[in-house]
Amino acid sequence: MALKIEIEAAGPGRARLLVGGSRRAPESVVLAVQRNDGRYLGLDGQWQVTPHWHPQFSAEPAPDGLRMEAGPDLVDSIVAVGGSPLLITLRIDGVEAAGVLRMRGALIGSPARAPRQSGAPPAPATDLGATGLVGDGVKQPTFGSDPGGSGEDTGMTSATPKGRTRWSWVVMGAITLSAVAGVAAWQFGLFGQTQPAESLDAVGTPIPAVLPPTPEPPPPPPLTGLELARGFLSARPELDAVYARAEQAEQAGDCTAAYALYSEAANGNAGLAARLARRYDPPTHTPSPCIVAPDTPYAIVYFTDAAEQGDIAVQRRLGQLMVEREASGPTREAGLRWLRKAAEAGDAEARRTLDGLGGR
Repeated sequence: MALKIEIEAAGPGRARLLVGGSRRAPESVVLAVQRNDGRYLGLDGQWQVTPHWHPQFSAEPAPDGLRMEAGPDLVDSIVAVGGSPLLITLRIDGVEAAGVLRMRGALIGSPARAPRQSGAPPAPATDLGATGLVGDGVKQPTFGSDPGGSGEDTGMTSATPKGRTRWSWVVMGAITLSAVAGVAAWQFGLFGQTQPAESLDAVGTPIPAVLPPTPEPPPPPPLTGLELARGFLSARPELDAVYARAEQAEQAGDCTAAYALYSEAANGNAGLAARLARRYDPPTHTPSPCIVAPDTPYAIVYFTDAAEQGDIAVQRRLGQLMVEREASGPTREAGLRWLRKAAEAGDAEARRTLDGLGGR
């Protein structure tokens, strides 16, 4: 039977993994993470074609299953795939089993930790009282100094040069001329003209100015990916509508949103789980923008959800997939159990499959 594996955030770059079912304390646990394209999570967040086993040192039994703590190496890589389905294969004390990873809420990657204050402290104020230096270091006379070097404290700065007095008269004259020109312009009506000559009608009446319309702000870009999925699910739609929205997202090429919505619909409805499983099942697979190739492990996971609800046809197909996939071991034994269960419920094809396997 496929594992039920859930993950929930425990802080930036941290998460808790829960493997369903009662379990004793394991001696060793390793896991492999596989994407929908068949690649496995390796070291440093790199994806590779061969499995890489990540050791888990915190696995402890709990009332609802086996709990493990995941760090940034795993969490950041899971966040980076943006909601695409991930297959987790666990090897617990040497026994392997797999299941699709299911999210509880949204994970937070380690870069989301609160940033430190990066602003530099203000530079200390420069005390100019002792040196009298300003700007480029040119020494200026300070209050109470004797510029002539006599050593006598005069209590005031040096006298204003005569040239400075002459320039003062020039400035005052310029200001007076400007004031006279302004009064003359006001008297001749040069101020207050709000319309240009070409905006007067035939009899000289000003035409009110027409202001250009204020441009409308551009609409916000449409949501995509997980934001689209979260926004759609926030209204709590029926699961049939969730599945239909996933199909729309897939046809639009938004596989991240499609995967998240498909998973949500299948997790809550056995019929939709079987429908999604058949899209991964090799005999019934049809290539699509996001499910481009058959994938037996994903078919097994989603068929399991429907088989547990008593769908006899699904039980038979699930059993066939499991015994075809493994020549021995726990997966094959689980497949035989599903076949026997379907045969006992009257499924003739399940009985024929069992007879072909030696009547087991």
